[in-house]
Amino acid sequence: MVLATVLAAAVGISLAAAVPSTTSGTIGSLSPCSAIISAPLLPSQYYGIEMVTTRRVPGTGRAVGTGMVNFARSPFGVAVSPSGRYVYDLSLSIDRIKAPRRGAYTAWAVAPDLQDVVRLGVIEEGQVASARVTWNKFLVVVTLEPSTEPTARWHGPVVMRGMSRSGMMHTLAGHGPYENEACLKYGFK
Repeated sequence: MVLATVLAAAVGISLAAAVPSTTSGTIGSLSPCSAIISAPLLPSQYYGIEMVTTRRVPGTGRAVGTGMVNFARSPFGVAVSPSGRYVYDLSLSIDRIKAPRRGAYTAWAVAPDLQDVVRLGVIEEGQVASARVTWNKFLVVVTLEPSTEPTARWHGPVVMRGMSRSGMMHTLAGHGPYENEACLKYGFK
């Protein structure tokens, strides 16, 4: 009797919802997985990176930039690297920066220990440079490179810099033995 009641309730709910069911596991024309993938993935402000100019290169003193970190799309919900780290899509845009007389502005993402570097690419005002990273904490730098040719590391002066929000949680600037270090120097307000 209980089984018949549960079955009747399930059939009643299915009919009341007017959801067409098929044997392939899809609802209407969407499969459960495609419904998840097509959902908008708008990042929160927490995943924004404020870029700060170093004012070391002429024409960059008024420059502003923003980096955005999004979780990489995956049909499984969360994208991870072979080592099990989250995979992030990092994009960077800059504005109010003058074109260099020589060379090109190049964007980079770098691990906090400065050992591992990912080149995002050449970036100009109003354009977006992007790459995938697997670090939880990282720095973003824009440098003035002598050419547009890809290299493993930067060689030119740093024009702008920023830090992932997770990297900001553990900085010692302004605290303890570093209390004489100005937080603003590191991009904090």
